[in-house]
Amino acid sequence: MTNERLAVSTADASELDSELLDDFLARRALSLVAEIGRDEALVRLGVLAKVASRHAPTLVGLYAFGRVPQHHFPEWGVGAAAFAGTTITDRIEARADLEGSVAALVAGALGFVRERCGGVLSTESAYDEPTLREVLVNAVVHRDLRKTSRVALRMFADRLEIWSPGGPPEGLGDLEDLGREGGVSQPRNPLLASIGRQAGLGEQVGRGLSLLVHAGSTGLDRRIEIRSTPRDVLVVVPSRWQRPRAALS
Repeated sequence: MTNERLAVSTADASELDSELLDDFLARRALSLVAEIGRDEALVRLGVLAKVASRHAPTLVGLYAFGRVPQHHFPEWGVGAAAFAGTTITDRIEARADLEGSVAALVAGALGFVRERCGGVLSTESAYDEPTLREVLVNAVVHRDLRKTSRVALRMFADRLEIWSPGGPPEGLGDLEDLGREGGVSQPRNPLLASIGRQAGLGEQVGRGLSLLVHAGSTGLDRRIEIRSTPRDVLVVVPSRWQRPRAALS
């Protein structure tokens, strides 16, 4: 588990997005701010840490609220690519290096897919937005912040793949099996997951995996796959418009 409250001493509190912070505090801790002040409230909530005579963002504070946290940790971005065919060796039609806060990364990734689905993600398009949003939030919020790899979004002719560094948290087994049962919320980054919940990025009630595993259950060729190892997690979302291959390259 990462030390989420560790100060990023090379960063400054001015690098955080004030609008995002104010919205978070309005949802989470208005009475606390009134009692002890804004900065002290953010320290207690794990967003800021005291470094000598100043306040610096914590790891989670920078990732969740930083305007461009990738200036300090470039691996916290999302690499997105769209391929002309069904393998990673096919021609790249479009790519993007997405940066920004957690919410900005999710929004940017959704926008990347939306642009390649006629400008809309719905039950009539290749992918629906609620499912993709759930996958992307999981990948961005539950990634291992210590790993030097970016979350990857790979868009093929027949499927989407969302890869994130870091396997299941200690004590959890196969994520797809766990998703069939549901009811377990054991995030790798509990503080970040809590902030994400307050920001409307997740529920943290243990049903996210179940929603993914059971999505598209009306046909075996539409089944979402969750593949996990001790090192990473890969979620494969088949396109509604084409039958996925029996095996991935």
